[in-house]
Amino acid sequence: MRKYTSNCCMLMILSILFVIPGCEKNDELTDITNQVEFLEPNFFGTCFSGFFDEGYSEVVIKDEASYQEFGDSVRIHPFNLNCDTAVLPSIDFSKYSLIGKLTSVGGCNAYSVRQVFRDENGKEIVYKIHVEYSGSCDMLIVSMNWALVPKIPKGFTVEFCVD
Repeated sequence: MRKYTSNCCMLMILSILFVIPGCEKNDELTDITNQVEFLEPNFFGTCFSGFFDEGYSEVVIKDEASYQEFGDSVRIHPFNLNCDTAVLPSIDFSKYSLIGKLTSVGGCNAYSVRQVFRDENGKEIVYKIHVEYSGSCDMLIVSMNWALVPKIPKGFTVEFCVD
């Protein structure tokens, strides 16, 4: 009976170790933040701000066709703006992929600390966003955290982690 209990405890401990969330920084992750260009929230311009209405909370775009499809789906048509002929900013998808994560916090001010990691063994890009807010305002601060990352290889996934 004692051996059975010991084996169960060991099995439970090993199970917990293998179920550690992917957002936890580990030795297999390579910090590639210095190779990333974090884009301003208004990077796309006024005409391409409809992604809130379309429900885009996480975006991974690896090619020009997907980029144009995204742009067409979020193009807005407000009065007094000629958005019908507006074009998206140029991105070289042979070198870069575009990723973005929507965050929202309450407060008077907010800023984000963003890092990007690459896990070769797990074939994963991990985008970590830590949002700091201050003040006791009853205001919702929403931001799309856009980043141009080195071209994401075929077979890789992207994990977004916000804390």
